[in-house]
Amino acid sequence: MSLFEQAAQNLRISNPPVELPLDADQLLPRYDGFSIANIPASINAWLGCPLPGRVPLAPALTAGLQKEYQHVILVVVDGLGLRFLTEHNLAETADNPLPDWQAVLRDARLQPLTSIAPSTTSAALTTFWSGGQPVEHGVIGYEVFLREYGLIGNMVTHSVATFLPPEPGSLAKAGFDPRTFLPLPTLGAHFKEHGIQTFALQPAAINGSGLSQMLLQEVQSLPYQSLEELWQLAAQILVQSKGQRTYTYIYYSEIDTLSHHTGPQDAQLLDKWREFSGYLARFIQSQKAKGNGRTLLLLTADHGQVPTALEPDYDLCNHPDFTRHLIMQPSGEGRLPYLFVKPGHDAQMQAYLHSHWDGQFRAVPSEQVIRAGLLGDRPPYNGTLERAGQFVVFPKGNAYWWWVNKANFLLGRHGGLSQQEMLVPLLTLEL
Repeated sequence: MSLFEQAAQNLRISNPPVELPLDADQLLPRYDGFSIANIPASINAWLGCPLPGRVPLAPALTAGLQKEYQHVILVVVDGLGLRFLTEHNLAETADNPLPDWQAVLRDARLQPLTSIAPSTTSAALTTFWSGGQPVEHGVIGYEVFLREYGLIGNMVTHSVATFLPPEPGSLAKAGFDPRTFLPLPTLGAHFKEHGIQTFALQPAAINGSGLSQMLLQEVQSLPYQSLEELWQLAAQILVQSKGQRTYTYIYYSEIDTLSHHTGPQDAQLLDKWREFSGYLARFIQSQKAKGNGRTLLLLTADHGQVPTALEPDYDLCNHPDFTRHLIMQPSGEGRLPYLFVKPGHDAQMQAYLHSHWDGQFRAVPSEQVIRAGLLGDRPPYNGTLERAGQFVVFPKGNAYWWWVNKANFLLGRHGGLSQQEMLVPLLTLEL
């Protein structure tokens, strides 16, 4: 049995909520210590500034690690599903295509985690930087209905979702302020209060974006143009810290971007990962040569991806008899949509699902979904209740909906509950 298959078996909840129509290949988030949502509490504990009331990673995942570190580095590789890693030869052989990754694994510990729901970047990064679950912070999808502004907003670009071409930051025209939008405080101020220098290393193209402004308050942002520059910056932080505690967040986006355009099984992804893991391995080797075990490096992902065909039947533009039952277009994720249904049209909407898609899409009242804990097991933020609509739709297999008023081009998607989307790596390594 592969690591991926073992992970799916071990992380499956034995008694899933009956309100959720799960298939055999779907997993629920493990908010009880086995999810990316538990990483922030552990990082804060390792740096000596615990987050009260937050659940850290389970002891089984952190066994053998120290209670505190001077430096913690979190590397988030967008879209790096556990399935991708296990499919590309984790065993050491003479013809291994990833020798640098093997060198990393010799000294590190690789374990599985689940993502959150929805398994998408905007929700996951907000969780990484707030310590809160999606049900608490309200960023519950790529596109979210913002009642207070009367529109659906793109939570990555902070643009009006229907604008073509997109206008990054255009939500500001409606009064949206990324610095005050979240109902939870972000971690930059918490780290600063405890004397921890905090850095965010991310591609120059997104440095200063609306999402960055929302999440990286009281954080020193360091843009990079290349992988060489990225790891030079990471090394400089450790050299220049002069005995101070530091938290360094590193974000790499190219695996996810390429997966969307080529599909998550394309050979080009292996080249991207070979390049990234090569630089990572050299950074690790250089730091271990002069380190003293007071630095902890973590590598994880926000989600994986599933391959998706360009299927016209999934395009809601081809289903006017279905969309006439909706107040507005769906929001959320194509792999986990939220529906806002006209009063009195629930039965007609459900009938269309059954008759035209043969059970590929199942709509469950949003109140049931939130009560079942899919978006988190803590009390919901009022904005979450508004943004989830009347129904949450669960696609089967690799099905999805496309409702954007432009040609569908995505050969890889995420946001849903399949094992490929939900299982991500957790690598831990002392330097």
